Amino acid sequence: MVLTELLAPAGSYDVLITAVNAGADAVYIAGQRYGARAFAKNFTIEEMKKAVKYAHLNGATIHVTVNTLVNDFELGDVISYLFLLYKIGVDAVIVQDFGIVELLKSLIPDLEIHASTQMALNNYSSVKWASKNNISRVVLPREINLQQISQIKKQLKKDNIDMELEVFGHGALCYSVSGNCYISSYNSGRSGNRGACAQPCRREYKLKYRGYNVGNGFLLSTHDLATYDHLKEISDAGVTSLKLEGRMKSVDYIGTIVNSYRNLLDGKEGDYGKNLHLVFNRKFTDGYLLDENPGDVMGREASGHEGLYIGDITNIDGTKITIQVKNKENYIPLEIGDGIAFKYNGKIKGIYLDEIIKQDENEIIINTTRLLKEGTEVFISYSKSIHEDLKKYQQEKITPNIPVNLSLTWNEDLNLYVKVTFDIDGTPVKFRYKAEGIFEKALKRPVTEDTIKEQLSKTGGTPFYIENIEVTDLPENIFTPIGKLNEVRRNILNKAEEILINHYIPTKKELKSIRKNITQFIKEHREFENKSINKNPELSIFIDDLEQLNAVSGFNLKRVYFDGNCLYNNQKDYYENIPNLLEEASLIAPQSELVWVLSSFISEEEAIKCSEIVKELEDKGIIISVMGDFPAMKEIFSCPVYGNHNLNIWNSYSVKSLANSGFNGLILSSELSKDEIKEVIKKKDSNIDLELIVNGNLEVIVTKDDFSNLNDGKDFIISNNADYAILEDKKRKKFKYKVSFDYNKQSHIINKDCLCLIEEMNEIKDLGLDSLILDCRYSNPEYTKKIVSIYNDALKDRNDEELTKYKYQIMDFSHSYINKGNFIEGRLHEDKERKNEYEIA
Repeated sequence: MVLTELLAPAGSYDVLITAVNAGADAVYIAGQRYGARAFAKNFTIEEMKKAVKYAHLNGATIHVTVNTLVNDFELGDVISYLFLLYKIGVDAVIVQDFGIVELLKSLIPDLEIHASTQMALNNYSSVKWASKNNISRVVLPREINLQQISQIKKQLKKDNIDMELEVFGHGALCYSVSGNCYISSYNSGRSGNRGACAQPCRREYKLKYRGYNVGNGFLLSTHDLATYDHLKEISDAGVTSLKLEGRMKSVDYIGTIVNSYRNLLDGKEGDYGKNLHLVFNRKFTDGYLLDENPGDVMGREASGHEGLYIGDITNIDGTKITIQVKNKENYIPLEIGDGIAFKYNGKIKGIYLDEIIKQDENEIIINTTRLLKEGTEVFISYSKSIHEDLKKYQQEKITPNIPVNLSLTWNEDLNLYVKVTFDIDGTPVKFRYKAEGIFEKALKRPVTEDTIKEQLSKTGGTPFYIENIEVTDLPENIFTPIGKLNEVRRNILNKAEEILINHYIPTKKELKSIRKNITQFIKEHREFENKSINKNPELSIFIDDLEQLNAVSGFNLKRVYFDGNCLYNNQKDYYENIPNLLEEASLIAPQSELVWVLSSFISEEEAIKCSEIVKELEDKGIIISVMGDFPAMKEIFSCPVYGNHNLNIWNSYSVKSLANSGFNGLILSSELSKDEIKEVIKKKDSNIDLELIVNGNLEVIVTKDDFSNLNDGKDFIISNNADYAILEDKKRKKFKYKVSFDYNKQSHIINKDCLCLIEEMNEIKDLGLDSLILDCRYSNPEYTKKIVSIYNDALKDRNDEELTKYKYQIMDFSHSYINKGNFIEGRLHEDKERKNEYEIA
């Protein structure tokens, strides 16, 4: 199989032991900072060292998630931390931030980088970009399917690019494409990009259209992914590693899913698929990976664990409860001590079984004092036998996994020479061991060749097993105590173990060179300040309608970002009309640079089609630029390219990375505070425009969910292409989000509040930004003209009192509440004290 790695999560050292013992080939963990699960227990440095040693002795590898976004204040600390991981022998780091990739490429090039799924590298050009940037593995987005993966793999092979591909195979699914979600950050200060997501997608919502309720329930909640029936298909597509999700999960959960997938991958017989239903899950889906429809990926009826459905209560006689078995395909006999759940009217009660009166494949009778009703659905949610069986994986142990060959010879003085050979990750290892003075002429019973081989073959409790022992010219009539042979074996195995552990650790010479370079980088980064900062930003605008553009055609706008993706509900209409719309837009505002905003998370085929349209327009004398959200845009487009907000630009090295990749401009993340923005600009040493959205209802989610298969089984269909729906938090009714749908059937969820930084314009003008963007999508021409007029005037010398008057004007005609986003304080949940914990040592 191409699929050679089962990759398990671990949120603590105890869970890691279970994952390795249950059969994981690799385990991904996080330290106590910079991992995208801020509320997991996570690992101290000492625990990481133990984890690396334990994994390597058992033939497994350790991948560390360093997959949060980081600001410029943290770059020195982050690279020091990465150096520490490299120093202790970590096998790979999983990274989201383009800036971290850029730093590792130049400072620690031998530390293996895996591109996190949050990097959203969903097309071939982006995977190729990853290869050029020293990334050895791409964790593909959960929204990509096997056919697309297969095409990427074939193209990699054709271009002779060695790149590993990894996919999520089991566990929770993020609602937003590739986890690029901002709803938690913008509304609670808890940023998913910093590992602190508040999981608003698991709440109850209402979907409204033109005042009518069209859907209720856990509308943004997904089922859990389970691919255990499709492992061969996944392997055949070219996937190297199957990733299991769950760094916040228990020992029982991790033990069960690792054991199940290990046995299924190894072709073992057993109820391993059924066992997966008995640990936490939100019902299972094959996911977008196996081409499930969006409505079938969603679990809108509930967001919690129910267990494996058994059947319904058909009779209640006092405390005697009769359950008719309906799920005969996945029937698992109950045992005393199992946990079962009763679901009635959406509410769940649970008990542990202490008496089973009768049980067969048709009917189960139990005894319980719990008050229940006929018609109640019954689930098994906890298996005592599985729990007990998992205990065997919870103790530390070393399993022999490396074959060793020994070659034994003696000299005339009866000294033993042992040649030891084995492989570590395909690297041959050889060493010699000399045992002096342990053999002598036998007085009574000489030692035999079989005895020597027997004693040297006892390798239990070590990573090694003896594959072959070759004995050459064993002297006749010699003797040694068994204890001496055991001592020879111990010494050989200790030396082999030392070599094994050191194989993963860099040499002192390598560390010295890297330490010197990192120390120099930290010093230079701290001292560097861009002296040529622009102090006169211009206005740019996002629009999605030509009437809006007509309304503001008299203003001086640096760029017009035209986003027509939600004007049509299918690709055919979109691509038939978009060239004409772009041509008209160029005539309305000839003084501005016209930038075509591409669809979010665009495929390779579509990107190529878009580049052909750009060339056709050029042939007609219409020059336009493009904006997108994948790092390899210059691989496809010959015109100027700009980076959309989903690229998540947080620091100056992300800017440098994408400037080196050919971008002309980038939108800085709206999650940043003014201090963080100032630092990015101060540390920027690339000739590239930096922009900031200063007004507008920000996009918080792009999702493949098309709101089909709502709770009543109906699909939500909008006949008017440019129309939208309203998503309302059921409990917090002021949380209302606009939902628009693009021509690729993706849903765009727009924040309830409008970002408005009009009062901060005097500060913003001094930051050194090249352009300030007004996001007027989903607005009418009148609103657009008023917003542009106010901000255009605010760019002049206006005092704070005048700017406050402008704020009240905006409040009067705005369609939503206004706020300052993260600009003033940044993410509210974070410790504002900047800590540098990891010193270069």
